[in-house]
Amino acid sequence: MEQLKKEILNNWLNIDFYSVARKIDFNNSNIEISKELILNTIRCLDYETSVVKNPSVNYVITIMALMWEYIDHEKYDIRKIVVKFLSRIGYPTSAIIADDKFDRKKNMFSPLGSVLEQLFATLNQEKNSIIVNEREFLLTKFQIEIWTAMDKEKVIGISAPTSAGKSFVILLKLLDTLLKHKLDIVYIVPTLSLLNQVTEDFNKNIKTLNIPNCNVVNSYTGQENIYTNNIFVLTQEKAISAFSDSENTFSKDMILVVDEIQNIERIKEDNDERAKILFDTLNEFRYKDNVKQIIISGPRISNIEKTGEEIFGIKTKNITTIDCPVLNLTYSICKIKDQYYLKQYCALCDNPLIMKITNPTIIEGYGKNKYNDEFLSYLNCFIEHLGQKQNIIFSPTAKVARKIACHLSGKGEVNSKIKDLERYYKKSVHPNYSMVKTLEKGVAYHHGKLPQHVRRTLEIAIRNKWITNIACTTTLLQGVNLPAQNIIIRNPHLYQNRNKYSPELSNYEMANLRGRAGRLMKDFIGRTFVLDETSFLDSESYDEENTFSDANKTLPTGYNERFEENRNDVEKIVMSNTPVNENMEKYGDLVSYIRQSVLRYGTRAVNKMKDVGIKLSKEQVAAIVLKLKSITVPKEICAKNRYWDPFVLDVIYKKYNEDVPNSPSKRGVWAKLNRMFKFLRDTPETNVMYKKYIPKRFQKGSNRSYLLNLCMSWSNETTLFDILSNNDYQNKAEDKIEDEIEDTIETLQNTVSYRVPLLLKPIFDINNPESVFLSSMQAGAYRTIPKNLIEMGIPRESALFIDKNIFNNFKIEENEEPFLIKEKLKKVVIEKRDTLPFWINEQLDVLG
Repeated sequence: MEQLKKEILNNWLNIDFYSVARKIDFNNSNIEISKELILNTIRCLDYETSVVKNPSVNYVITIMALMWEYIDHEKYDIRKIVVKFLSRIGYPTSAIIADDKFDRKKNMFSPLGSVLEQLFATLNQEKNSIIVNEREFLLTKFQIEIWTAMDKEKVIGISAPTSAGKSFVILLKLLDTLLKHKLDIVYIVPTLSLLNQVTEDFNKNIKTLNIPNCNVVNSYTGQENIYTNNIFVLTQEKAISAFSDSENTFSKDMILVVDEIQNIERIKEDNDERAKILFDTLNEFRYKDNVKQIIISGPRISNIEKTGEEIFGIKTKNITTIDCPVLNLTYSICKIKDQYYLKQYCALCDNPLIMKITNPTIIEGYGKNKYNDEFLSYLNCFIEHLGQKQNIIFSPTAKVARKIACHLSGKGEVNSKIKDLERYYKKSVHPNYSMVKTLEKGVAYHHGKLPQHVRRTLEIAIRNKWITNIACTTTLLQGVNLPAQNIIIRNPHLYQNRNKYSPELSNYEMANLRGRAGRLMKDFIGRTFVLDETSFLDSESYDEENTFSDANKTLPTGYNERFEENRNDVEKIVMSNTPVNENMEKYGDLVSYIRQSVLRYGTRAVNKMKDVGIKLSKEQVAAIVLKLKSITVPKEICAKNRYWDPFVLDVIYKKYNEDVPNSPSKRGVWAKLNRMFKFLRDTPETNVMYKKYIPKRFQKGSNRSYLLNLCMSWSNETTLFDILSNNDYQNKAEDKIEDEIEDTIETLQNTVSYRVPLLLKPIFDINNPESVFLSSMQAGAYRTIPKNLIEMGIPRESALFIDKNIFNNFKIEENEEPFLIKEKLKKVVIEKRDTLPFWINEQLDVLG
């Protein structure tokens, strides 16, 4: 039987191999499907699912997926056996694709034939069925394991392939828990896109399942205690900010969920602040007694139980699977001695299948990096051959993603919703915005620099499959659910012009990228197409034997490696009064971390720092305590600016005594902002932070003035359309205008609303802590209504539109509690949302 199983697998993989080669015009050969093959396949599957003690889930799903795709369904009705075999191995959810009459409300498959078969299928499905508030759900065997563990375990580490459905079952169990207990949920995600997705998922399921007394929010104010159950969906930046602003943060009994935990890996790097913020946030939760359960989750994490134990100091339950409910195949083009070959990689096979490409003349740009017209035409042709599938084309940079999308020919006529979206972007961004041009063809691009309202609406259009081809950057690796049957990637380079610091996709990142093809209950098969295999073999991150293997990652759980590497320098500086400066690039953040820890905890910092891998003696910490007594800046100011060196903060406290503005709308604000910039730039001790937060091109001269103007326009609620319209685009080529539009958007998104507030925060905390100026810059609004709408999760441009069209005469009582203001605004928006344009309305699911 084992030999027959191998033959069956090889036959079906060859059928797909030759079919794909023929589809993309590389080879015209074909393999016929015989009746004998079908009978032997069913025989093997029956054996594997009923006789074998621990059946291979991946084998069954691989064979079942390929047979379902290629069999003649009019001649062979295999729906019943698909449901039967997949139910046997605990994956009835995958069988839903095969049953177009599946009752999603009752969670029932259509009749399977005999009463006995129906009985056995029902018994198998009952093992994988759960009920939340009288609503039944089918889960996989792996999902059931998560569900059961969340009833018993304090800390749970979950590792699985991308499409295994771990986030869905976690969400369901959290809502089931809220039906029985009064708890808060803190759900930490790495990006705004994922924050929006998780928020909408919670709101949708709360409504569907009729879960009472739940309040889903994207920020922490400390005034949410009036609600029975709060669900805080936060980025790591929002979570750490909450800890900085209050000593009683997250004081109710709570469950902590950390999605995409693999992002802490970059704490090994000295310049990745976001990874450090995530790691430090987790350490804040480590010492809170009211955290009743902790769940960390990520794709393909080795020894995730060790990660949980080292971060939180508690034994962690490991729930790991390598089984994937979707078959993922990788096809690559390689060049051997001037001949082109196509390879097929499957996780069940030690070696890839390979065939010579008989029509190599269509291949362009192999072994090169430039995205010129010749390569883009070839890419366009390649995608057209794949047919009307949903394709994601991986791009090394945001600019290249836009270039690819502009060049693709698309699918011709688009539906009315996409035409409406084009008009919406013209009016809310700019008539020359590149996305307008690409949407005309049903094509889009997606990266981290999109305006929030564009990102939100674009993801909705993609999920509804109104857009077929999407050029995408590494945002795809951050858990965003953009459905696609095919992923197309040229090479592992995350650059166009190489230098010694040029980043590349790792083997692990490539595995996660490939896992984005195909989604649970949506697709049986997801395919990845690699257009240049040699570029992977030449990369330091890959070895030929494991080029496209399903790589795992072991996560660092502290600063130990970097601290030991720089121990001598770090100890020398922390034992002195020397402020952190630009000569400490490799370890300056560790110096600041140590000083902040000692300032906060005193001699207790010895054990706190030891928990994160920084080992200093009691004597050393006592000496640092003495050094810190020389500073006069209050401790609470340092606590609110935890990534600043206290000695640098002390310089600001002593030297900057000028007036700072209360609001961006007052006269003279530009000049005050200018003086703050000059002080931080020209003061030797603060210059290192100025250079850290202000991009080089904006650090001086007319570009600095331009940045200040953008800060003022953004804070004073000038719409993005008006900001871009005020730019002088006369006598410029169209592509140059498009570049400048995207550059301005990036500056507003990253520098104005994120970097500048971080730079100016110490000055405001010291001189005017009640000022709303920085929060206005972060939000892009200073008035109460639009600012609150933005804090509720509505994108800025949409919040300004809603304020103008719904709340024109709306009055807010003076000194009214912020949570009451939000409740009133939410009620009005929900009542009037049907009066709003379609694409504005679609962004309001974050409200519930």
